[in-house]
Amino acid sequence: MFTRSSTVEPKTIDAMPPPVRRPPPPPVEEAASKSVIGKDLRIIGQGLKIISQGTIQVEGEVEGDVRGNEVIISDSGKVTGMVAADRVIVRGTVSGVIRGATVALQASSKVTGDVHHVSLAIEQGAEFDGRCKRLGDPSELNLDNGGQVLAPNGAIPLPRAI
Repeated sequence: MFTRSSTVEPKTIDAMPPPVRRPPPPPVEEAASKSVIGKDLRIIGQGLKIISQGTIQVEGEVEGDVRGNEVIISDSGKVTGMVAADRVIVRGTVSGVIRGATVALQASSKVTGDVHHVSLAIEQGAEFDGRCKRLGDPSELNLDNGGQVLAPNGAIPLPRAI
């Protein structure tokens, strides 16, 4: 009744091909780093400099210079010294020079000192006592060396005695 034909060979099952190896997905880029100086923190120092490659948010008090890619002085924040960044947002109090490509003095801000900028925005209600100097080129801000003006030979000049 059933016979096997010798002319037809049963099909062999091929082994499954190896899985295609895909490179791992690139890591999700982390948000730019953000350093926060909390409300309960007070940093005091002669010649103190706080420097970051990312964002610095000051909610407490700093007596010294603050420098970063972006510096945010919150409502409760207070800086006595120079603030230098590509982007500076002030909601609190600054006593000193501000150097930034983009500077925003928001309604709650109180600034005593000069502002060197490429772009400046001052909201209604902001208190500002100082001079503004608009620079045509961001490289004139000297943000790479902490905002210090260099001598023609590239050296940082010493302060003059009064």
